[in-house]
Amino acid sequence: MFNVETGISESAGSPPAFNSFFDALYWSTTTLTTVGYGDIHPVSDFGRVVCMISSLFGIAVIALPSGVISASYLEELRKEKRGEGEEKTEKE
Repeated sequence: MFNVETGISESAGSPPAFNSFFDALYWSTTTLTTVGYGDIHPVSDFGRVVCMISSLFGIAVIALPSGVISASYLEELRKEKRGEGEEKTEKE
């Protein structure tokens, strides 16, 4: 986003939104965590396309692995619970 939006807002008469790489990192963090303060945002069409694509990839990178990890964790808990139940019936 830092490279895409460089100089765009300056030509529109407003101060540049993405002055540094840190500003772009701050924007991506607030966007992907859905906080979205709105203090920094892309103004060009290409910047908005980059925003949409990065948001979709960000969801895929965070949401999909967390779902897989959670499902695996729950499966292990179920296996452990079944194993404990079998041991109790054998002892009796």
